[in-house]
Formats: sequence, structure tokens, C-alpha cells
Amino acid sequence: MSQNPLDKFRATFTLKQHTPIIHFQSEQKGATLRATELKPKLDRFLIEQFEKEGVDYISFLVSGKEKALDYKVTISPDLTNATEISDRNPLFFGNMGDGKDKRFKENNQTVKVTFFSYHTNLIKILRENFEAFLAKTNFATRQSKGFGSFYLSKPFDKTLINHQVYSFTSSEKGWQTDIKDFYSFLRAGINTAKFRGIYAKAVIFSYAMQNGITWDKKAIKKHYMNNQLKRQQAEYFGADTPVHYESNNTKIVRDLFGLSSSQSWMSYKATVTKDDTSKEMTRFKSPIIFKPVKEGARMRIYFWANKSVEHILNKEFLIQVNNSGDLKLQTPSEFSFDDFFDFAFNLDLSKHISSEYHNNDQYKKLVRIFNEIKESK
Repeated sequence: MSQNPLDKFRATFTLKQHTPIIHFQSEQKGATLRATELKPKLDRFLIEQFEKEGVDYISFLVSGKEKALDYKVTISPDLTNATEISDRNPLFFGNMGDGKDKRFKENNQTVKVTFFSYHTNLIKILRENFEAFLAKTNFATRQSKGFGSFYLSKPFDKTLINHQVYSFTSSEKGWQTDIKDFYSFLRAGINTAKFRGIYAKAVIFSYAMQNGITWDKKAIKKHYMNNQLKRQQAEYFGADTPVHYESNNTKIVRDLFGLSSSQSWMSYKATVTKDDTSKEMTRFKSPIIFKPVKEGARMRIYFWANKSVEHILNKEFLIQVNNSGDLKLQTPSEFSFDDFFDFAFNLDLSKHISSEYHNNDQYKKLVRIFNEIKESK
């Protein structure tokens, strides 16, 4: 069979969708993986590679556009099914109120992605780099938490990710809850004891304490809610427990996981806001990326931290409660997620979490996840 002469100008890939994509136009045809999202991300990925390697890519650019490479993308077919997103979904809270306009879209079959360009060298580069791009990238809303995960129809290759990669297993139905519990434990802690769950102090709290740092939540409570703080400590925690720890070195550490510029502290009837005093930063996405991949009847959750944490280091924020107050705190001048992960995954959870919760399913799940992560390193 003779080769089509146009083949040298195109590259086609077969993709499998591993997790739902969250789309705000879910009722429309084509509301799935879209070329309008894929191409700018892929352009940025390739241009960063070119600049790192000193490749002259000017001839590959669309005339008059500095960041657009000269190729076209088509994605077909659209065989997606739309399903409602529950108000109680553990990882997505965007459908609150009357405007329930976002749904999950999933394609249970494969998706074809075709690139076309008259730059044959660019097509060659796309063939060589598209898999690595997919390995590191999710799409649409809540990408960092694992939604919109696509990959080639082949086993996942974690060596394509130029960061330390960790993983644990989950079920197809339970992966969202597993990511939520795991991430919450790292960043904010878990307090579900009154719902037959557990109480577990955040790992970042313990990491900060080991490094002589009082974390920001304690400083905020002391500055604005000191009487409530003292009452809580006296009522629920002994004098020798870590919650009483305090140093002269207070830093914002929770927002290294992603800036929460406004938070509702329900039990305090307070809204806590953070504003960068330099006015340079209003948003900061979590550096931790989750990439769920189906492996038979199970889901393998890969995750890693990129280097974007560097953008929020050594920043000062004005922290107010209910739009008033003068507390200013800084983020650390240096922070390594790999060091933090090394600390986290060597924690003795049986000591970190009170023995009264050791028969709880949520505790057992965290132990399983941490053990699997240690084995995956």
C-alpha cells in the first residue's frame, strides 16, 4: 500500500481519557478536549523546550505571533457523555447556587488528535514530544486535582516528567475522595472526628515546627481570635501537644500549596483575606499536580510538585479578618517540596495521629497511601 504524500505533514495520536473533564458548555457538541486549549498549552511547552535547548524556532512561528507555532490541530470524534456534578463532590464546588452550568464530560472510547503543518521538522518535533506533554498536562477546570487527564493508549511513562514522581492506587469511584483526603492532610489537616472521621494535624504544620516556624493559621488565630484559641487549646489539647508550639519565626506556609486569597472560617464566623502588599500576586496555582491514570480496574494516582513555588517565596501579605486588621506575614525565602515530601513520607502516622483513631477507615486509608508512596519512590 503506497504512503499518502501528505503523511509527512501530519502526525496522529490516539488518546485515552482517564478522568472526567469539567466543562462549562457541556451541552454543546465538542465540549470535551479542545484544540483551543490544547494548542496554546502545547505551544508554550514546546517553546520552553526550544529556549532551554537553544533551538532557533523563529521559522516555526505563525507570522506576526511570537508564541504561536505554525501547525493546526483537529480532535475527533466527540463521543462524550455528560453527567451531573454532585453538590457534594469532594474536589469541585463550582456549581453552587442557581447556575449549575458545569458537568462532567467523558469519552469511553479513544480520541484522535491530528497535527498538520508544512514544517516537516516541526511535525517531527511534535511526534517526539507530544507524549511528554500529555504526561505533564491535564485539561479544563480543576486540572491540578486530576480532572481532564488524557494520555496515549499505552502504559504511562513517569520518566517523561522531569520532577520526582510519586504514586498510589485508588479505585475508579474513590480517586477523588482519596486525593482530597491526602491533599487536605498535607496542607490543612483533617478534622472529621464529629462525623466519625479523624483529627489529624496538617503535615505542613509539623514540617514548619521542625524548622522552627510557627505556621500562619496559629498567628492569625492569636492576632484576631486569641480568646477562642486559648479556650480551644485548654479544652481539647494537653500542654505538651504540638498545637501549643510557638516560635518567634512566623511564616505563611499553607499558601505555598496554592494561594487562598479569601477563606471562610465557619467555626469562627470569619472571612480571612490575604493581599500581596506588593500588588504583584493575586492568584497562585498549587504546585502539586495529580495525574490519575486507569490501570485495569484500578486508578494509579501519579503526583509531583513543579518549581512554581519559587514565584510565591519571600512575599509579604496583609491578612485581615472580616475586612479589617493589620497583620502582615511573609512566605519563607526558600522552600523545597521535595524536602517537604521526604519529611512527610517518613512520618510515623501512628504517632502523628492519636491512637483513638487507629481503627478508623480514614486513618487506615492514609496509612495505605503513605506506604504505597514510599514504595513508589
